[in-house]
Amino acid sequence: MKVLIADDEKLIRDVIKEYCIGNNYEVIEAENGIETIEKAPQADIIIMDIMMPKMDGLTAYKK
Repeated sequence: MKVLIADDEKLIRDVIKEYCIGNNYEVIEAENGIETIEKAPQADIIIMDIMMPKMDGLTAYKK
């Protein structure tokens, strides 16, 4: 199963990534809402921050 971690803070992505990898998930990362939309079709699950640059998480979720 693939998890998309969408957050503009690398440290937060890294912590979540380690947890996911430790539980046998593949990880995809995005730094903003636009990247999240582009990468979403590749993911089974999305963990997304709502306050990101370029496009916030709520707007990305709606799209």
